[in-house]
Amino acid sequence: MVKAALLLTLSLLPALLQAQEQAKGADLFQKTCAACHGAQGQGNDEIKAPSIAHLPSWYVERQLSNFHDGKRGHNGQADPQGALMAAIAKTLKPEQIVEVAQHVESLPLVPPKERTLAGADVQAGQELFYERCMECHRYNASGEQLFGSPPLVGRQGWYLLAQLKKFKGLHRGAEKGDEKGAKMVQMATLFIEDEQTMKNVVSYILTLNPEPNQK
Repeated sequence: MVKAALLLTLSLLPALLQAQEQAKGADLFQKTCAACHGAQGQGNDEIKAPSIAHLPSWYVERQLSNFHDGKRGHNGQADPQGALMAAIAKTLKPEQIVEVAQHVESLPLVPPKERTLAGADVQAGQELFYERCMECHRYNASGEQLFGSPPLVGRQGWYLLAQLKKFKGLHRGAEKGDEKGAKMVQMATLFIEDEQTMKNVVSYILTLNPEPNQK
């Protein structure tokens, strides 16, 4: 009887540990992230906090580590939101980054309300997406871990536009050790001519989002 009970306890141990880690991640998220990103990770347009809900944990871990290590958000003048994130990330231990990243992935996707940016040419954006973005981010912008490319659906248009501007302006992805970011810098500087081009491709990406009732 004792042996059977011990075996049962051991068999349940991984699930118990996983549940404990999930609880830690949820608690840490509410204490550290929810004030800006929302309780469900839906973001806050007014303070320029993007939706992070359902981002894959491997991507969240990488970005939080980049913030923590000074590879992202080091220039407060060019990237004030990034600088705030860097300050917050520096308070996290490596294991806490893992825990909060796993919680973020568990949150349901929140499709953005906007479906286009003012003055955008969606058709031109589609053509550019097929030519330059689809290989890494996939045809439906769902991302690809093999390439380290995050999903683009679920993110607000203003946020995607801001990140393209930062890549092109060398305010993101230009730091030593950020290989994935460097790839985006190359794409933005070589193939994105101006803000209009950015708006076009972002607006096409927005059309790939599911309707709110189809998450």
